[in-house]
Amino acid sequence: MRSQLKITTWITAIGLGAFLIAAQEATPTPEPSAPAKSKPKNASKPGKTPKTKKAPPTKAGTTGSDRYFLEQIRQLRGEMEELKGAYNLQIRKVMALETEVRTLRTANETLKRENALRFASNKSIDELAAKIMELDKNRLNDLDVTNKQIDAILKTVKKLAETPPVTPPRHGGTNPAPANFKAREHTVQSGEFLGTILAAYNAAFKTEGFPGRVTQSQVLRANPGLNANRLLVGQKLLIPLPGEIK
Repeated sequence: MRSQLKITTWITAIGLGAFLIAAQEATPTPEPSAPAKSKPKNASKPGKTPKTKKAPPTKAGTTGSDRYFLEQIRQLRGEMEELKGAYNLQIRKVMALETEVRTLRTANETLKRENALRFASNKSIDELAAKIMELDKNRLNDLDVTNKQIDAILKTVKKLAETPPVTPPRHGGTNPAPANFKAREHTVQSGEFLGTILAAYNAAFKTEGFPGRVTQSQVLRANPGLNANRLLVGQKLLIPLPGEIK
């Protein structure tokens, strides 16, 4: 924009110079006027020369054409001053616009950073929400599995409550089972462990009003040769009643 103003100013100055040159060439020089014929007052008197009035002296170098060109030069100077003021005003406006552009660029960069941080925060919130939903889904699945296990234990307890106590037979060997103790027979189901079986039976015994609990060592004594870590599906176990085996 500054370069355009400079070009406009130079073009105007060149045009004004051309105008001055053309004015100098086209301005006509004033022709001297013929003196008016007048009869001298003392013409009738012989021997005396008539008196003529002298023209007022003119300043050297100040002819009509010179005054015209001086006036044109003063006008051109005034126009040049106006152009200079307009040029300076445009420069100030351009500087103000450049300052405003820098301010807008800074605000734009700040807005970009804020948007980036806001986007990152929203992304973190979305990831956290997804993790919470996944945990809630897992919790519901675990709750469903737990409910199924509880239902299976309750069925076992109900079945045990309906099973009459049996007297185990005597076993031979180096570690025979205790004689004459009351117990209940249990058939191992898929997914059962000795700990869960004992928990179910102890819950059933408590419901029936039996005092005390049955321990794993008592079950092992009631079932000689039983491997607590390797139960087989369909295997028969004797679960002694509380207090039957010391």
